[in-house]
Amino acid sequence: MKLHWQNDLNRQEEPYDKRLHDLLFQNGSLSRSIEKICNGTFNIELKNESWSTPMSDENDLLALIDNEITFIRKSWLKCNDKRLVYARTIIPRITYEEESKNLMKLGNKPLGDLLFNNNRTYRTNMQYAKIPLHHDLHKQATLDTNIMSELWGRQSLFYIHKNPLLVTEVFLPTLFGCT
Repeated sequence: MKLHWQNDLNRQEEPYDKRLHDLLFQNGSLSRSIEKICNGTFNIELKNESWSTPMSDENDLLALIDNEITFIRKSWLKCNDKRLVYARTIIPRITYEEESKNLMKLGNKPLGDLLFNNNRTYRTNMQYAKIPLHHDLHKQATLDTNIMSELWGRQSLFYIHKNPLLVTEVFLPTLFGCT
């Protein structure tokens, strides 16, 4: 099932919580924004990095050949060991080959450090969606939790030296519990 990603949301669709709204629609590094509001220790928990097939809507947005294998990085942005945001990055082979030295060094560092500190990197096509409970992205974001509500997410298409990568960030309801 594909999500209904939108470039703009009307007033009735936007999140009620102003803090969530502000983070969802901000343009800078989400990691740095969360680090500023975290009363405690901010960190990235790397869940997995591997070559795999992206979801169909990711495949479409990146204009990949069906079942093309990409490098996928999955992580959680955390404050005081509490998961706040699930991040999923889809890196096509061409982008990975061009940027492998930088991408392999990331480990538990925020991807935003690479993306926002490179003057040859730019972002396009930021989109937003509500993610229903039964969607695979919801299941990945809430792994080993008891979260039973729809989630807000955003996708950003970045280009590094004209090569694309897709970043999806899913905001968990725990986001403002440690601020």
